[in-house]
Amino acid sequence: MPEIPEANGEIQTIELVNEKTGEEESYVVHDVVEIEGQTYYVLQAEADEDRVLILRREGESLVTLDDEEHDRVVEQLEEFEEDEGEENGGVED
Repeated sequence: MPEIPEANGEIQTIELVNEKTGEEESYVVHDVVEIEGQTYYVLQAEADEDRVLILRREGESLVTLDDEEHDRVVEQLEEFEEDEGEENGGVED
């Protein structure tokens, strides 16, 4: 499991209840980003590294995205990563 340091040096995790099974699951907070005035959490399941969720903060809750919103947020996140890659690893003339 990759370690994701937070500002205080600790890995931040969130416990979510699986709506289908009713069981609690732990997720590591990979990133928290603001897109179009909304706050989104990128989470990775501790039990399954391949399972990644993107949830929107609504008050004190995290809610699932519909397909259109999910696709839009993923596209924005990919653009952020490309921009960071160009800034950090781009070739300067």
